[in-house]
Amino acid sequence: MGFLHDALVDIVLTTPTVGATILFALGIVFIYRASRILNLAHGAMAMVPAYIFISVSRHAGRYVGLVAALAFGAALGLLMDRTVVRRLRSSSSLAQTVGTVGVLGLLLALAVEFWGTAPQEAPSIFPQHVFMIGFSRMTLGDVGLFVVAVALAGLFVALFRFTHLGLAMSCAADNRTAARLLGIDPDRTTAIAWMFAGILAALGGVLLGASNYFTPYTLALNVLPAFVVALLGGMDSIVGVVWASIVVGLVRGIVPTLGSFGQVSGATEVAIGVLAFAVMAMRGRRYALADSGGSL
Repeated sequence: MGFLHDALVDIVLTTPTVGATILFALGIVFIYRASRILNLAHGAMAMVPAYIFISVSRHAGRYVGLVAALAFGAALGLLMDRTVVRRLRSSSSLAQTVGTVGVLGLLLALAVEFWGTAPQEAPSIFPQHVFMIGFSRMTLGDVGLFVVAVALAGLFVALFRFTHLGLAMSCAADNRTAARLLGIDPDRTTAIAWMFAGILAALGGVLLGASNYFTPYTLALNVLPAFVVALLGGMDSIVGVVWASIVVGLVRGIVPTLGSFGQVSGATEVAIGVLAFAVMAMRGRRYALADSGGSL
């Protein structure tokens, strides 16, 4: 019973991390579905708006700071589309992905220059209320982060399935020439997708920044599990993002309770890596069976 209790407590305490992972992975999948690009600068696109939020909140309040952070995130996404994606579109998707790495380095350097590397904590946009889980504490902001993430996942599922804009984004990503013949402006849909992704990154950065102290490097690297989640759930599946985030959260909660192995530094990351490799291997075998007509 002690093991089960500790595991349940640790799982519950991963709620804010799961919520942030969902938000970050949604942005990654959103970009991939709309432009077939893996945006490796997504972490930096979450980190800079978090600092914008802190800076504006000190002078104009947290809600004005939130609006400023989301607006900056949208502008940053649009700037990424105009300066990286469009200019490298004639090359390849790989060249565009490599271009996002350059943006990652630039944004990290600018953040260190303007705000330094001292740990900071963003103010919460939710009321201050604390829940005690065992001997640990969880705030209303932690719960709110998870609820907001799941709600946005539902909205984006509806967007891609039931709206003209969502269908236009998918069509433009699959075949830009065919999209133009159908009267769709692929440049416009891609720009909108990058703006949405920028808003998602900014919101995740702001809400996660209120849960933990962060530096430019730690907040940018907090997005790395979202890439694993996107691989587990499928690079074009929003529903997959949600279940994969929950699975990764369960692993993070259970592994630390597994005796001496769980206490080893990096044990959780190893477990998540093994899980990712296992899922991708099974998925690859399924596709191979389908291609060979089931003869393997």
